[in-house]
Amino acid sequence: MAGRTGFCPGRGKAVAALLLCLAAPMLSACTAASPPPSPRTRAPEPTVAARALTPAERQTLAKAEALLTRNCMQERGFSFHVVEDLPDGVDRLFPYVVDDEGWAAEHGYGSDIQRKRDTLAAKNPNQVYFRSLSAERRNAAVDALNGPEPTGLEARVPGMGTIRHSDQGCESEAQRSLYSDLRKWYSAWKVTDALERSVPPAVARDGRFTAAVSRWSTCMRTKGHSYRSPLEARKRFVRPAGESRATEIATAMAEAQCAGTSGLAKTARTLARAERARTESAHSTEFINRKTLESGALTRARDIVKAG
Repeated sequence: MAGRTGFCPGRGKAVAALLLCLAAPMLSACTAASPPPSPRTRAPEPTVAARALTPAERQTLAKAEALLTRNCMQERGFSFHVVEDLPDGVDRLFPYVVDDEGWAAEHGYGSDIQRKRDTLAAKNPNQVYFRSLSAERRNAAVDALNGPEPTGLEARVPGMGTIRHSDQGCESEAQRSLYSDLRKWYSAWKVTDALERSVPPAVARDGRFTAAVSRWSTCMRTKGHSYRSPLEARKRFVRPAGESRATEIATAMAEAQCAGTSGLAKTARTLARAERARTESAHSTEFINRKTLESGALTRARDIVKAG
């Protein structure tokens, strides 16, 4: 499933770690090795269908994959529940700085959203089912979902080496049905996902960003909030330890105001846009492959979701 990453150990590993893996609707297993030199390859020509999907369209793909996975697991004698994604928290919605004063007035730094995420994760029906299994059945369920060994699929991810995954489990079977070319999909998914996640750290290292953060910090001090960075502020409130809701909201609203007046929000958007463009240009093959495969799978995904 696009955007889903995780590591689920095989037989003999700690049950707690296995349960943690099942907290998400979809799982993947991987191993890393030292990255070999990447050969220079010509990027494929984009087709008419090769376009970036909207969030709603990606959600359709995700649900279709979950439904296919459910059907596969049932055929193998196990239960699997299709669950809704957890609501996005502040780190996903505002990776650099909270810049929406209306959102801040309602959610502060999103401690309310984090509590909801924690509650939903604790009640995840796949976790509940997994805990009910014997150790032997639990191992078999993990193998059915992820495949017995991380072999058959691989992706050379910049900065991470070679990531491998089984092409035999129900997750891979669902992706094969949806995207047809499983090997191409796996490589495109893993590489582009990692590269997309690398954008915020790259932006944060840029001197223009750190200068804007300094201006933001000065603005916050004038409003009575002494924080060196937005990250420092959100850490205090996302999992609050005795801080009042009113203080959280007031601080977040001040952050949003300072994000505008300091230029931090605009600087972050400009740098992120440039970094994404640079990344996509440097790794155009995988980005085009992902867009093409996702676009091509959309009609199938809609039919699967409609059928339930």
